[in-house]
Amino acid sequence: MRKVSGFWLSSLGGIGALVCAAMPALAASSGNRAEFAPLATPLGIQIQPLGTAAGYTLSAEAAAGTPHVSVVFANEKGMSLYTSDADVDGKPMCVDECAKTFIPALAPANTGPSVEGWSVVDRSDGSKQWALRGKPLYTYVKDVDIGSVGGNSPKTWGRGELVGPRGYLRGPMPKDQPLPDGWHAAMFFPVEKPLPPGFRVRQVEDVVGLVLTNQPGHTLYVLDGDVNKEKKICGNMAACVQWQPVAAPRVSAPYGDFGLVSRADGIKQWTYKGKGLYTYAGDLVPMDANGIDAHAAWSPAYIARHFAPPNVKVSTSRKLGKVWATAQGQTLYKRQGYIYQSGSGHAARRGDTVRPAVGRDIGTNPRCRKECDMWHPFLAPANAQASGYWDVATRADGQKQWVYQGYALWTYDGDKVPGDINGNDTFDFFVGQDNKTVIDPGIPYDWPTSLYWIVSFP
Repeated sequence: MRKVSGFWLSSLGGIGALVCAAMPALAASSGNRAEFAPLATPLGIQIQPLGTAAGYTLSAEAAAGTPHVSVVFANEKGMSLYTSDADVDGKPMCVDECAKTFIPALAPANTGPSVEGWSVVDRSDGSKQWALRGKPLYTYVKDVDIGSVGGNSPKTWGRGELVGPRGYLRGPMPKDQPLPDGWHAAMFFPVEKPLPPGFRVRQVEDVVGLVLTNQPGHTLYVLDGDVNKEKKICGNMAACVQWQPVAAPRVSAPYGDFGLVSRADGIKQWTYKGKGLYTYAGDLVPMDANGIDAHAAWSPAYIARHFAPPNVKVSTSRKLGKVWATAQGQTLYKRQGYIYQSGSGHAARRGDTVRPAVGRDIGTNPRCRKECDMWHPFLAPANAQASGYWDVATRADGQKQWVYQGYALWTYDGDKVPGDINGNDTFDFFVGQDNKTVIDPGIPYDWPTSLYWIVSFP
């Protein structure tokens, strides 16, 4: 079941309809940015990467980069969610014996602020069940690991004959287990709906969400104002020449949320949700999003924006670019594991390979060899709930700690002013007996090994 089909969008016209009322913002933003920043998940619903991106495989190939090419909606425990063709008009038909195999994804009594596209439906036994665009959601009893789909675990999602807890044992690859007829994984990404020629939907980390890009992968933006008045909005001509309208072929026609406008300069321009689309000259390579800092009137053309806690924001580090930080600007870090034999991923874009399974193995115990008193857990409220890529872990003392993409988050006393990253790439090396007695978090490391602190990137 390596290949899964998308489910999320029911029509192109609903491409940006996952709007949440009164949910926490990622950071201060203009009204325009809020309009184009619909949240993707309600409280209690996560999104989880599939395949090697789940982080179970630590081969050199996986370390070189594991992009999130397939991402599934999941319950509060991170288990993949499914829909059934038999469920019509929001009525759950999977009951009795069926419900022992496909277990209803029950919603809590207090589901938090509503998110358009998400709802709660009544089951015949009086319980409440999550539904996405009217389709009740279920987990699958054959899924035993986070990131599994159709009973196929990402622990054995490697290539060739590399299988096992971290892809380190040799043996025959298990055969794919297809889902029963009529059942589908509820996919968050990729978005499998047609777009006008020349457009794509990509996950752009710096804007913390799904956005429109052009075909080469450059982020597209919208302007808070009339497309013929961008020079006035920019403030001066020199600034405005950085923004280039996305030109449409002469034979183009409106398409769902995409429209066309004839500009004063004679260019026929694509619009999205009524606002003109632009590229930014400051984005030098695909997946850059430098335009978000250029002017408050400009916003990425969001398809969906990920949840983040209200006391968290995206901050800018002079050396590393966008990083997660507290509301006061203190950089947030994660505890990561370095595998010498696999290359670790330090050479990858953004300096780190995200392996959620490794983060979960390390958990909330940093296993410091020194200066552990300078590191403090980034605590969550007692009633905090998982959503999107964010989760909540319970510490040994009973307190809750925020977790992002599988990694518990921390602050560092050595950071004195907002933007400091003085704790980044701080290593603890372990060899010999220490390898087993000090840092064994359930990861079958080949020694010598180390744990290290690294900033948490969006």
